[in-house]
Amino acid sequence: MRVNENNLTDQLSSTASRAAESQRIQVDTGATSGSAGAAAGDSVSLSGLAGRISQSLQTLASQTAQRVGQLRQAVQSGRYQPDVQQLAGALAASFADPSAGKAMAATAN
Repeated sequence: MRVNENNLTDQLSSTASRAAESQRIQVDTGATSGSAGAAAGDSVSLSGLAGRISQSLQTLASQTAQRVGQLRQAVQSGRYQPDVQQLAGALAASFADPSAGKAMAATAN
C-alpha cells in the first residue's frame, strides 16, 4: 500500500484555506453588521457561529494531520495491518454505491 502524500497535503491546505476564509468572513461581518444594522433597523450576528466553524475546521485539520502522521509511521515501519475484511467490504460497497465507501471509511477511525 502506498500513501499519496500530495493528496493529503492538498486536502489539509484546502481545509486550512476554508478555516482562514471563515475567519475573514467573521471579521468582515463583525465590522459591517453594526453600521448596516443601525441604518436598516435589523441586525444579524454571525460572528459567534463563524468563530465556532473556524475553530472546528482548525481542530479537524489538526486531527487529520496527526492521524496521517500516525498512519505514515505505521506504513513506513511495516506495522500497518489493515483489516482485510473491512477493506474488502468497503471496496465492494463503493462499487455498488460510491457514497457507501466514504461512509465505511469514516467509521474505520
